Amino acid sequence: MPTLYLIRHAEPANHGNSDAERPLTPRGRKQAQWMARFLRDKNIRELRTAPHLRCRETAELIGEALGIAPRVDPALHIARSFQVDPPPHNAVWVAHSNNIPDAVEALGANCNACGHASAWALELDETGQLVSATYTNPVVA
Repeated sequence: MPTLYLIRHAEPANHGNSDAERPLTPRGRKQAQWMARFLRDKNIRELRTAPHLRCRETAELIGEALGIAPRVDPALHIARSFQVDPPPHNAVWVAHSNNIPDAVEALGANCNACGHASAWALELDETGQLVSATYTNPVVA
């Protein structure tokens, strides 16, 4: 059964030309690299990202470790809710703390956490029913 990993972008800087262009902090880069190591043996075949710079940078660091180029997906934009359909293979989507909890809870899981660079591993059956939901938070000083 495929697993979808919904990952919140890593820690962004408090500065930038606009909210959409805030880069990752050095700690945020470490968080994304930790998540990349966590995902390395998960047989990920798809990597999507929301368009904001902090999401793209998180996805790029993960993609470098996995050998997958991230694809920008406007459906994951910060201002949108998105629906999770059962992926045909293990996948990673990088999005935001305001839309990941809604997506997780729409599947029937209690989304009580969504820290920077954290991951919700969602295992869905072929009909889209949630089989399991597991939360992982990166361990970074």
